[in-house]
Amino acid sequence: MELPITGKNLCVLSMEPLLAIGVGEYELHITGELTVETPNGTEHYVVGDPARGNGDLVVSLDGVIVSASVNDAGGLRVGLDSGSWVVVDADPYYEAWSVTGPNYLVVSMPGGELATWSA
Repeated sequence: MELPITGKNLCVLSMEPLLAIGVGEYELHITGELTVETPNGTEHYVVGDPARGNGDLVVSLDGVIVSASVNDAGGLRVGLDSGSWVVVDADPYYEAWSVTGPNYLVVSMPGGELATWSA
């Protein structure tokens, strides 16, 4: 499934208690673990983890989205013009991520099933 956020700039709005990212008229919310795959390596983050400063995460999330899709297991994969990828796998117990916008909502439910609403 393709998400309607391609071509839009990212803007980190909040880091706690969830990672809220502005994407034009949409918002991407990430509530748990995510991976940022950069040309220089891979970094793992847990949103809200007080043991780790997330300044590097904000820097990694700078750019324009060139690809945004959801796999069959409910995982999110967002490609940036920097060559980095943001990957959020489905969580077995929690809603891992959601995308909201005008008359639009997609949520990765516990276990990876997708709940979608649109007008």
